[in-house]
Amino acid sequence: MHPMNFKSRNLQRLSQKAAAPFMALSVVGYFIYHSIQGDRGILAWVQLQDHLAQSLSQLSAVIKERQDLEERVQALRPESINRDLLDQQVRLNLGYSHPDEIVILRIDKAIQK
Repeated sequence: MHPMNFKSRNLQRLSQKAAAPFMALSVVGYFIYHSIQGDRGILAWVQLQDHLAQSLSQLSAVIKERQDLEERVQALRPESINRDLLDQQVRLNLGYSHPDEIVILRIDKAIQK
């Protein structure tokens, strides 16, 4: 027998024996990669959890702002009027002031309106 023929036959047997484990490792590697990096993988889940936490904090801020506005509206109703709040809103929105007050006009705020 020729030594080259012997080596090629051993190489062929070795490659046939290694084909099945190589394919199995390739399939397992594919699924491991996509379980981490895929659209529904671990990293996507972590990003989704971060987005959920941000959305919940925004929701709580909006709920707090709404509660504050509802309290201010309730304070302006005729049956439970808060005179200090009413006075503040009249001064702010209509520009009224008491006769004994000194009014300082700021040019930069007048330009912005």
